[in-house]
Amino acid sequence: MFSKALFKQSCKANGMMWAIVTVVTCFILAVVVLICGSGNITETKNAIQDTIVKQEIEAEYSNRAINYYTFASAGLECFDESYAAVVQSALEAVSAYSTWAQGFPMIETGESFDDYKVRVTTWQQTAPTADQFDAAAQQLAQTMDSWIGTMPSVNDYSNATLYALAVLSWAQTIPLDMQDVAASAYMTAMQQMTTFVTQQVKEYNENLKKENADLPDDSTALLNPDEYLFMTMCVLYPQLDEQNETGAAIKAIYDVAVQNGDSYPEYYDVETLMQHLSEDIQAGTQSDYTDSVERVNYRQLRAQELAGVFLAVNMTDQDNVDAILQQLASYGIDSEKYASFGYDYPTVKDIAVTGAISYRGRMEYEEEKIRQHYSTDSDGNIIDEEAYEAEVAAARKAIISDIASSLLSSLPDKVSDALKEVGELDLYNLVVGSIYYKLAGLLLPIIYMIMAANNLIVGQVDSGSMAYVLSTSTKRQTVVFTQAVYLVGSLFAMFCMTTVTGCVCMAILNTQLSLTYGQMILLNVGAFFVLFCLSGLCFLTSCWFDRSKRAMALGGGLSIFALVASMLGLFGSPVLPSIVRMSSLNYFNYITVISLFDVASITAGTLTFVWKLAILLAAGLVGYIVGSWKFVKKDLPL
Repeated sequence: MFSKALFKQSCKANGMMWAIVTVVTCFILAVVVLICGSGNITETKNAIQDTIVKQEIEAEYSNRAINYYTFASAGLECFDESYAAVVQSALEAVSAYSTWAQGFPMIETGESFDDYKVRVTTWQQTAPTADQFDAAAQQLAQTMDSWIGTMPSVNDYSNATLYALAVLSWAQTIPLDMQDVAASAYMTAMQQMTTFVTQQVKEYNENLKKENADLPDDSTALLNPDEYLFMTMCVLYPQLDEQNETGAAIKAIYDVAVQNGDSYPEYYDVETLMQHLSEDIQAGTQSDYTDSVERVNYRQLRAQELAGVFLAVNMTDQDNVDAILQQLASYGIDSEKYASFGYDYPTVKDIAVTGAISYRGRMEYEEEKIRQHYSTDSDGNIIDEEAYEAEVAAARKAIISDIASSLLSSLPDKVSDALKEVGELDLYNLVVGSIYYKLAGLLLPIIYMIMAANNLIVGQVDSGSMAYVLSTSTKRQTVVFTQAVYLVGSLFAMFCMTTVTGCVCMAILNTQLSLTYGQMILLNVGAFFVLFCLSGLCFLTSCWFDRSKRAMALGGGLSIFALVASMLGLFGSPVLPSIVRMSSLNYFNYITVISLFDVASITAGTLTFVWKLAILLAAGLVGYIVGSWKFVKKDLPL
């Protein structure tokens, strides 16, 4: 079945061509592997990828920072208004009781004690009662009512002097303590703020769901009420006992900030607010300090600074960094790469504060510009408040979208998608796998395979040398088997050489490559199976026809067509980014057997390529078997 002499003759006849093709193919592979692996080819891609990733990260940071700032600023405003309402009501109650107390009647010269008793009784009946005050002052008023109930009765005394002394002693027991008022106001305001922030977050999420009907409930775009409530508490920085859970958690946030060079913030300034409220009550005027420029600036500056601190602490926490890395895994971003971006505490805080400042400045400008288009009443209040708020909300949304937009979101959808694909593209695998092994690396081996298959059978039949071979004791089965062994063996040896070349070049690079040694071997195995399939076709035509030109035309023509179709199909293949892809050319991938060489599956580490290579193997075997059968059975022109 096998002839050594015939095999040697085939080696001698085709050896030089095999050597030239093998050397050139290995040289081209070495150049491709070394140049691509040197990093030069991926510099632009990596630059695009890094730009996209950093833009996405910073956009997310800016968006969160603006949300933190707006919710914190609104929460502090709610706190001030609630605190002021409680304190103002309490101060009004205090003023009422003080005014009443100052009206305590003194006995007049010549006045009888009985007449004095009547005047005292009348005065007592004019004392303020709890039901005169709103809910904010109820507790204080009830306390004062109870205290007034303990006032000495004038009827229990025999003369005015003794009674006056008793009243003076009683007055010393007044339960009025402004510290208690302040503490009560503080707790009430915190409760109001908690309810307000929670409701605001809920409304934000509901509006977001209305705008995006298909938004899942677990979407990261939805705000976590607990997170934003805790953030607002941190910005308020209440004087909480560190022994309780909330107080300890808030303290822990600022412990991290201090470790990164910041200092503990001052407690929220309620003393100044209390002072202004007291002054306004004493002057008999309605306090508007909570809406003053001074107080508004204080709240906004505190919100932008401490919200930035909160974001910086959160985003540099290792658990959150790990979550970010999971989201960026599709970009090939690992912890080392992420660290190279430099998103440490100062950087994140700077991004947050800058975003908040930009938002604040632009929002103030837009609100003022919008306000000019609306009429106001005598008190300066906008008449069409609903329309004004709607226009302000639209402006706010546009500003946030502009400030917190990423590179991808600021571009047209097709362009942003294309850039994202380029960023995610593995150029090394594309060039080495899809371009070299499916195209350039097959060209010369296919040419060699066509010429060798033609020379081994039909070439000898056409020239008449086959008659000399068969005139000896060599049988047709031996001839066809030996020539098939040579053709397959030479192709196998060729790809063994390319395998060794590829692995050696990868070792020379000594750098981290996306392509592994195992994948390099599989790529060569896949390329060999393609050549095995096409060589089966060419061997079949070589055995079928008696004229070289016919065998060359059919077998060689179909093989070249398969290669050309694969070249055209590459430009329509999903392996290329959409910016350079022509989808209509993808149809060529359905009409070439080379498409069964699934490079994408090999480089991705899946097993889809196995059954496709099995088809190539089966097709090649069919070609060799049918060709051999035909050669043995047909009549030769000897």
